[in-house]
Amino acid sequence: MIDAEVEYGATPDLTASMIRAQLDLVVRDDVFRSSKRSVAFLKYVVEQTLNGSADQIKERTIGVEVFERDPNYDTNVDHIVRTAATELRKRLATYYVDEKHRSELRIELVPGSYVPRFAHPGQGRHTLIDPEAEAAEAGFETHSAHIQFGPVPLAGNTAPANETPHWWRRSWGLLLIAAFALAVALGYSWLHKANPEDLFWRPVVDTPGPVLVAVGDHPNGPPTVPAADGASSTATPVPSSDSSQTVPFADTVTIARVVGALEARNKQVLIRRGSSSSFSDLREGAVVLIGAFNNEWSLRLTRQLRYSLAMDADRHIIYIRDAKSPASRNWSWATNQPPEPVTGANSPKLQDFALISRIRDSETGHVVVVIGGLYTYGTESAGEFLTNPDLLQAIATQARAGGGSENLQIVLGTTVTDGTPGPPRVLAVSAE
Repeated sequence: MIDAEVEYGATPDLTASMIRAQLDLVVRDDVFRSSKRSVAFLKYVVEQTLNGSADQIKERTIGVEVFERDPNYDTNVDHIVRTAATELRKRLATYYVDEKHRSELRIELVPGSYVPRFAHPGQGRHTLIDPEAEAAEAGFETHSAHIQFGPVPLAGNTAPANETPHWWRRSWGLLLIAAFALAVALGYSWLHKANPEDLFWRPVVDTPGPVLVAVGDHPNGPPTVPAADGASSTATPVPSSDSSQTVPFADTVTIARVVGALEARNKQVLIRRGSSSSFSDLREGAVVLIGAFNNEWSLRLTRQLRYSLAMDADRHIIYIRDAKSPASRNWSWATNQPPEPVTGANSPKLQDFALISRIRDSETGHVVVVIGGLYTYGTESAGEFLTNPDLLQAIATQARAGGGSENLQIVLGTTVTDGTPGPPRVLAVSAE
């Protein structure tokens, strides 16, 4: 028996076994098999409801029991539950819009809350929205669950002529709730203005699940240009064939900076070698790629952007290519110079360059951040730039223009003295 408060009456022949059977059908479908998070979320809220604990389905409870968050985590900063609920609603809508599923028992989330609602085929579209649930959607937790098993009665609902209609009172209630929620949101926004570092990392943080950090592991020599493309300046270079278990010190520093920035925002991080990270791994969620010419994924996923990684084999240089000025080689590094820097009072100063790209990649379907220098100095400089709010202030306007969903690319330069990169300089920014 389902122990829950029922609005407008329950359908007597809708049993827990029928609901569990439908749940099994849903999570086995292709729409859900690619998302472990949505499956875990849906199973949890359905079982809680069937066990009579629908009133315990709250944002914090879900965050702790489904997404393994600390019991005291800040729901205003970590939006994992709200983001996952949006994804779950989309997947359920995609599932039931398919003609072959329209005759099945329907499982939905009550609008504005995380409580599931169950109905016979064709009944879901006749439901009403609970004002308390609307408040929950705005960020407030309510203390009662309303689950509708059947359609809203269509007869006997006419209000007396001298009485304010029920729908009018409900509309005013919703308007007041929405106005209050907006005021709270604006007040919170004013008190907690996002700094430039938050703006840059927000699309990564808002993506459900852990972040994969894939590190370049092809350090042995410069890349090559595919033979089929000749020495074309637009060909995508290929990393050296040998991979390595070691990581350059500068790349390690950048890894530490990036992991620290993400973990400070309550994101779980998985670190893997680039050569052992498959396309399937990149499809799981947000990805941060460390390294440029030593990371195959960095080369592949930036090749269609305005700024990309390129090689001029004839001139023995690797460079950052600007699609709007393809002949330029201003941001380049000679591949035939000694790998160890010359140090000392009279040693020449070197110039290294780095490319940072934050994109919503159409191939993986998720946010990808690429951080790589032409040489290791550039990678270290890029890591410093991305984890320093004062430095990021230089691109704050463009980052806001990106809105967290548009492509953002940053070209940096750094002067290397005695093998140590100097402060990063912003040379170009593209937010498209």
